Amino acid sequence: MRVFVEKAVLFLHAFPLNSKMFCDQFKALEKEGIPYIAVDYPGFGNERNFLSDYTIETLTDLILGKIKDLGIKKVIPVGDSMGGYIMFDMWRRYNEIVDGFVFVSTRAEADTEEAKKGRYATIDRIKKEGKDFLIDFMLEAQTSPSTKKDSQKMEKLRCIMNEATEEGIIKALKALADRSDNTGILPSINVPALVVAGTDDEKVTPPDIVKNIADGIKGSEFVVLPDSAHLPPFENPDGFNRVLIEFIKNVWS
Repeated sequence: MRVFVEKAVLFLHAFPLNSKMFCDQFKALEKEGIPYIAVDYPGFGNERNFLSDYTIETLTDLILGKIKDLGIKKVIPVGDSMGGYIMFDMWRRYNEIVDGFVFVSTRAEADTEEAKKGRYATIDRIKKEGKDFLIDFMLEAQTSPSTKKDSQKMEKLRCIMNEATEEGIIKALKALADRSDNTGILPSINVPALVVAGTDDEKVTPPDIVKNIADGIKGSEFVVLPDSAHLPPFENPDGFNRVLIEFIKNVWS
């Protein structure tokens, strides 16, 4: 993590992972001399559980507090899935800090009632059985066929997911279920935006769903990466890093 700079890339991870999913991006940005900061959500990675239930807005406030403590005045957030929801809220309430956005495998729409019920059913099952079934499901749903063939990559992904606490997973699921619909703010986003989808993301955020974000943001760039599903930065790091670094350099040239 690079700190005490005025501008930095901000990495916001997917559920139920943590900032380690961006390890290949850290190396690439360090090679280019681009400052960055990466955070874990409460109960994920190195971050302790939050004492109470929380919302996406709570996460945004926690993250903005860290950014300000480091003296960072401008960020380019890179958010995969759940990270994207935080980015929308950041724009809604703290847009003065944003120089550009990189939305990855996320959606602007809120959960449907059916999806909300599904999240709460998952919560009930975790309370009874633990988290292992969820991690098995996520490993299957979030990865492409090419990723599944790479046993080392799959094992690394499982290890990252296993670092999440059951309490953290449950509280995150509640925050996800209750998040706002963000389709209405898309036209107001007037900073450069890169929107990335995975070709093989059939079960979580298919490319046409992700494209709705690009369609709603004037002048944004939409990229669909091969050999990746819901986690392009982890699954296809070379392809992702190429478009990411080009975007960052264009914004901060």
